[in-house]
Amino acid sequence: MAIETIVPDATTTPHPTWSGTVHTLLSDQGSNLTTQAGANIGNVVIVSFGNLTSDIASINSIRFYVNGITGAPRGVTAVVAFDLLNSSDSSYSLSENKSFTDTTLGTEQAGTERTTSDGSTAWTESDVNGLRMSIKCTSITNASSDINLDFLKIDVDYVEAVTPIITYDNTLNNITMNLGTTILSEGTIILD
Repeated sequence: MAIETIVPDATTTPHPTWSGTVHTLLSDQGSNLTTQAGANIGNVVIVSFGNLTSDIASINSIRFYVNGITGAPRGVTAVVAFDLLNSSDSSYSLSENKSFTDTTLGTEQAGTERTTSDGSTAWTESDVNGLRMSIKCTSITNASSDINLDFLKIDVDYVEAVTPIITYDNTLNNITMNLGTTILSEGTIILD
């Protein structure tokens, strides 16, 4: 079991009510936040994720994680819907709501571990490389506040591909070279 983390690499559907370059702000955990005013809830932004770089045999599961916080005044709760999409922006019907308050910034909230894309078909590398996520604030208890998202990632749990060991038939009495160049500059080679 190995884990590779992918983070947003593009904002495929921006919305002016979400501040900044959303994918850049969500891919860097720290003090950079993308913000939406409470009066503007309901507007969607969609981000895509970077491709996997590991040598993958199969994918066990994926799970998203997010950090966020609401602005002043204290005690405000915002609910944000996170919906996994394919590369054509069609939903996998795996939407989840996460709640944020003025105390949740240091808390990484985990989505549900997903072992299949449709309830029966395992994730493929192509599926994961095409992942996008729709982000929509669906409610906030005080419209004068705002929702601030700090970080979004997807952890991909996978089985590493095994590199086959190259063998040769030693009964053929041949010299086998699969790749490369051999240079003989000195010495004697005796083949019996």
